[in-house]
Amino acid sequence: MSQTARAIGIVVTLAMLVFSGWMYLQTRDWVALVFAAFSLGYGVFFLSVTPRDRDIS
Repeated sequence: MSQTARAIGIVVTLAMLVFSGWMYLQTRDWVALVFAAFSLGYGVFFLSVTPRDRDIS
């Protein structure tokens, strides 16, 4: 995974987490809470992936 793709994944995951957390606080709907938990899972994935360096021979 390229460094750009990793950064985009982290930003999108953070946006999903913030939105689902806000939605849960507004509605107390358990679906938003589950969505936030899955967003955390995606965040862990994108943070644990090591970006590939394309210049390595």
